[in-house]
Amino acid sequence: MEKEIREIVHQMQQPHLLAGLESLSPMERHIFLQQLQKYDSQLLSLQQELVNRDKSTPMEFSPCATFERSGNEEDRLRGERLLREGKVGCLILAGGQGTRLGFDGPKGAVPVTPISKKSLFQIFCERTKTAGRKLPVCIMTSPLNHEQTIDFFKAHDFFGLVSSQLSFFEQEMLPFLDDSGRWRLEKPGKIAEGPDGNGHALRLFFEKGIWKKWKEQGIEYLNVIFVDNPLADPFDAEFIGLAARMGADAALKAVERISPDEKMGALAEIQGKLRVIEYFEIPEGRSDFTLSSTGMFCISMPFIERLCAQTPMPLHLSRKTAHLLPIDQLTSQHTHIWKCERFIFDLLDHVRSSAVLVYPREKIYAPLKNAIGDKSLETVQKALLSHDCEIYH
Repeated sequence: MEKEIREIVHQMQQPHLLAGLESLSPMERHIFLQQLQKYDSQLLSLQQELVNRDKSTPMEFSPCATFERSGNEEDRLRGERLLREGKVGCLILAGGQGTRLGFDGPKGAVPVTPISKKSLFQIFCERTKTAGRKLPVCIMTSPLNHEQTIDFFKAHDFFGLVSSQLSFFEQEMLPFLDDSGRWRLEKPGKIAEGPDGNGHALRLFFEKGIWKKWKEQGIEYLNVIFVDNPLADPFDAEFIGLAARMGADAALKAVERISPDEKMGALAEIQGKLRVIEYFEIPEGRSDFTLSSTGMFCISMPFIERLCAQTPMPLHLSRKTAHLLPIDQLTSQHTHIWKCERFIFDLLDHVRSSAVLVYPREKIYAPLKNAIGDKSLETVQKALLSHDCEIYH
């Protein structure tokens, strides 16, 4: 086993990954070998190319000019009919942990309602029950929280849903890189890695056989929401109705930007195609990019099949702090690294047709990101109270 590990590391030209190898137990070496075999030189080369790429290349894009605003009664009725016919499913992206919120467990298990302390997962399950017939829900976890998430649902009797309504799958992981383009160790025998983003959620949904099962059940549209947004509606009838009326491969929910420098992806058009760009990609001084992506999609099932037959989603870089083993010693420390992720909004590069529906922010978007301040539990609870008061009035 040690010989095989050394051969793989030698082929990858990453000798520093052998640090502390002699101290590992047979089981630890076996786990390390499995991790090394999961990745390959081709992945490393792709990641290194991304780190070394010239990131200053300007892009030519213009603000999104084609969209509709919520409030279309015909779309709502059309969507309600599709829901009654059982033609819609929901994918909840729930790979995150509640660490930044001071919560030990999956972010979806965080109690968010101010009085009854309902978790995010419970909120979405209750909205699923009120959507009509027994509609299917799929939850993408991560290796960091997969078992915890399933145990949480079992402990709460699936929040009133039938267990057959629910499917779970794990997103993938990718190694971190340093500024020199090297994979690094978290500790001897373990490459530092993290979840690879949400860009392959649809591919995994397809490859795990869930797409096929749902297609056979008559599902025509997949709603995609993020677990940290308690205002997200897993079965928004108007949104589904818009996607159906427009014959869109993918429809996207948007809100108006609070300010030009708001840290949300902005809606743009590039060569006539809808695109989500990072907030830092907006040219300085431009205030005409007025719409932000919420990340919520309604996607046709045939498009998912076509998308998964194409090349994987591109990788994006982000700067993170991680616990790494220095090259020249065996005591780990926090340092800055590059994290490679894939993002679901890149599916827009492959659509034949798309649509954008703009909602008032207070109706659909109040994400939980931070322990205090903006996008914290305090602001989320205020948003939920305001939302509920409007519904009951």
